[in-house]
Amino acid sequence: MLAEQDFSKMQDYICQQLPQLLRHNPEIATTIEGILAHQFPRRDEFTQLLNEIKLLREDTNRRFEQIEQRIEQVEQRIEQVEQRIEQVEQRIEQVEQRIEQVEQRIELLQEEVNQLRNDMNKRFELLQAEMNKRFELLQVEMNKRFEEEKRERLDMKRDLTQVKSMVKRMDEKITQFDAWLKVVTGNVGDKKGKDTEQLFALGLGYGLKRTDIKPETIQLRQIFRDEEGIVFPKKGKSIEVDILAENGNFSVFEVKTTAIETDVVTFARKVQLIQHQMPDKQVSGIFISPEASEEVKQCCAEYDLMFVG
Repeated sequence: MLAEQDFSKMQDYICQQLPQLLRHNPEIATTIEGILAHQFPRRDEFTQLLNEIKLLREDTNRRFEQIEQRIEQVEQRIEQVEQRIEQVEQRIEQVEQRIEQVEQRIELLQEEVNQLRNDMNKRFELLQAEMNKRFELLQVEMNKRFEEEKRERLDMKRDLTQVKSMVKRMDEKITQFDAWLKVVTGNVGDKKGKDTEQLFALGLGYGLKRTDIKPETIQLRQIFRDEEGIVFPKKGKSIEVDILAENGNFSVFEVKTTAIETDVVTFARKVQLIQHQMPDKQVSGIFISPEASEEVKQCCAEYDLMFVG
């Protein structure tokens, strides 16, 4: 390893001989340039590096200018805030003065309130004693009134029960009357089966003034045939009747909105035919016509038919 003194001599020698060596052997310059390229940037790279440093410097300057502008704005804002703080401090001083005035006023009011409280306590004691007396009297009166109202409520409850019962009966009557009107006018709508039987049961119950007629006792549109011509001149004639069947008894009924005597005669024959075909049953006839004449009523009596108008 070279000593520091020898290394310094060698360095001086190379610096003296290197220019002459480069003139006689240019290839050495290329070798040296390659060695320097690894240690230092080339000229074009150095130029590019300088340009980048220049751009960086310009950008840094612009950033510093922006920062300085921002600092100026902040300083202006600080000045405004300081001015606002001064205004707030002045306002605080005014508020503190106002608070002192209010506190003084509160002290005066507190004294007045204490005096008023004392006066009110005395008046309340007197009023309490008077109220106790009046309350005792009122309690006695209220007990009497309560007993009277209790009796009145019981009476009203009984009356209300009676009214409800009457309303229920009236509602039933209205329902029966409505059914009766539909039966006698033939306005049964599109009701079929059990609905029709229910309607006729309600209607007949109203018209016959009976409450025991049930839908299952109604047999509508029953067909009978006079095969032998016993009642009707023509053998094999078919008739259609409506029957109220109860306890083995048949009440044949027919409804006519408007009727004449021949309607009664025809109905009487229908009843006669059923009596003939059911000798073990008690068969009767009910002729219903709300606008029947006296002649029709008389004809029903002659044929032993019940008339309902």
